[in-house]
Amino acid sequence: MSNLFEEFKKISSKEWKQKIQVDLKGLDYQTLITRTPEQIDIKPFYHYDDFIATKQLAPKQFKISQELQIANPEIANKIARKALDAGADFFTFYFNRPFDIQSLIKDLEPSQLIFKADMLDTDFIKKLYEQTQGQSQILIDPIGHLARFGNWYKNETKDFENLKILQNYFPDTYRFIDISSYQYKNAGASITQELAYSLSHAVEYVEKLGVQTLHQIRFSMANGSHYFFEIAKLKALRLLWQLIGDEYDTRLTANVYTRPSLRNKTIFDPYVNMLRTGMEMMSAILGGSDLVANMPFDSVYKKSNKFSERIARNQLIILQKEAGFEAALDSTKGNYFVEENTYKLADKALEIFKLIEKSGGFLSQLYKGKIQQKIAESADKEQALFDEGKLVLVGTNKYPNPKEPKPEIDFYPFMKKRSGQTLIRPVIPKRLAEKIELERLNQLGISF
Repeated sequence: MSNLFEEFKKISSKEWKQKIQVDLKGLDYQTLITRTPEQIDIKPFYHYDDFIATKQLAPKQFKISQELQIANPEIANKIARKALDAGADFFTFYFNRPFDIQSLIKDLEPSQLIFKADMLDTDFIKKLYEQTQGQSQILIDPIGHLARFGNWYKNETKDFENLKILQNYFPDTYRFIDISSYQYKNAGASITQELAYSLSHAVEYVEKLGVQTLHQIRFSMANGSHYFFEIAKLKALRLLWQLIGDEYDTRLTANVYTRPSLRNKTIFDPYVNMLRTGMEMMSAILGGSDLVANMPFDSVYKKSNKFSERIARNQLIILQKEAGFEAALDSTKGNYFVEENTYKLADKALEIFKLIEKSGGFLSQLYKGKIQQKIAESADKEQALFDEGKLVLVGTNKYPNPKEPKPEIDFYPFMKKRSGQTLIRPVIPKRLAEKIELERLNQLGISF
């Protein structure tokens, strides 16, 4: 087999370009090059002459999680038990107020439970840790809360004091700080912005709480529709986090939790969302996520329901058990396109990160509104491409179904502006399709 291709002459990159130029019959080669929002050129071909190799840091396996906001602990317990029995490896609970812990965790294995707290009640979080025997994962992100809602839980000083209390209470390697980067993605940040803000967000905790914090951080990312670039994004995150560790003289391995992006999901033709989430989960796995959670195809406008939750879970189970993705976690190694763009994304994200740190750090830039401004600029550019039809969402701005029945909407599915006084301008998620959807719903006699 080693001699199989010896009879074929190797063709250089230069020769390929010359051949392409001939086939173009006088047209400019540059017309074949497209540029991404990250200002990275996508070339018509990639070649070993120009190959940029990157370190391969993929985990040895990935796990599946299902997610739920806690409303009723007894009902949440039943949903979690069924999900875990049906193939999920973990169950992630979101909560923003204390709840009856024993009712929620009854007959559940604590090591399979993840709790994402949008509150900073140290007594309750300690109690939750104790009653799950220290085996569950409990995650909190006060900086992320500030970015999303515009205010701290209490104030900056008190929130970091409470984080320090928890840091002293938890074991040194217990990951309890969640870098909620998905909110930047969902608000319209570019991939390089998302990477840079994730790193700067994390370093802010390290500077406030000490170097040991490096080992207590987990990244929560959102993957979008640009398949190969989303793979490269997660690989770049691992490379950059390792680089951050080098600066602090400590060896680091990023722990990454990934879910689909909200940005490209739609109310109309909702089953297309399954195709979107399927591709996004594939890129999350191949990019090197430790834990992957899917989004029900109708979660934009429908409450949690058995059918869509089962479909979301089964999409991941098929990838894990039937499609062979569990055995292909390192399959992008040597892929010229992915590896070159991993390097380029990392390089551009590092430039943005350095500018943020030079300007006073992530919190300083949030207070000044610079992060929000940059995300808004990126979101506006992406929205313009969608409005012009250059960025396509099938069933919404391309090939809409005029005979589609009225959607049954359970809750307000559009961007909600924050009421009340805020310390900073919030980073608010917004879907690309919202304007078109509002117009179509009004035509159907549905108004809000």
